[in-house]
Amino acid sequence: MKNKRLLFIALIFSLSIYLTGCFPASRTEEDSEETTETTTEEKKEEEKEKEVTDVSDASGAKIMRIAASEQNVEWYSPSVDSTYLYWLNNQLIVLNGSTKCNIYALNVLYKSGFKTPKQNALCRDLHNTDNFTDIMPVVGIKDISSIKKGDLIVWKGHVIIFEEKVQSKKDIYVKAWWAGTSQKDNGDNIRNNVIYGKYKISGDYVVRRPVKK
Repeated sequence: MKNKRLLFIALIFSLSIYLTGCFPASRTEEDSEETTETTTEEKKEEEKEKEVTDVSDASGAKIMRIAASEQNVEWYSPSVDSTYLYWLNNQLIVLNGSTKCNIYALNVLYKSGFKTPKQNALCRDLHNTDNFTDIMPVVGIKDISSIKKGDLIVWKGHVIIFEEKVQSKKDIYVKAWWAGTSQKDNGDNIRNNVIYGKYKISGDYVVRRPVKK
């Protein structure tokens, strides 16, 4: 009789587990641990993805790497007439000895994965704040307080790619990349008329921020 009663109790217990979906405590604790581990892993992945997609750091660093690599291309030199516009399906243009700061800057942005104009935008076009606001918004006018690595500093006749500010007591200087310098190539920071150096910031300029494609 006692055995039958125990068997009946066990049957009722098993049936209640089946109907409610409940499990013994040990199983529930295991599930809790697995859920915690999964949540932690998901957080790590989210943080990692956030780091990779940080525009101000990762993208700016990529622009600097492409700018350094592009310095090795011979056609930025004034001695080479033929120059290619990457962002316009490698269109070939002949400039007859002029410097190519705008072409260099836009080629670098294009290769770095940023939006570029649908035309050969000259410095004066880039300087005009009515132009290209959707692909290169203006973030400063005669002001670099909000500037970030990879931004363009544009005058009516010149453009440079900003890397970082340089301390100075009186004047404002930045480290930057640009094409077009009066200094001779030295095989170091100046090659093919493309220079990485210190540049004094003054005059009528605007700061534009590249936008990813």
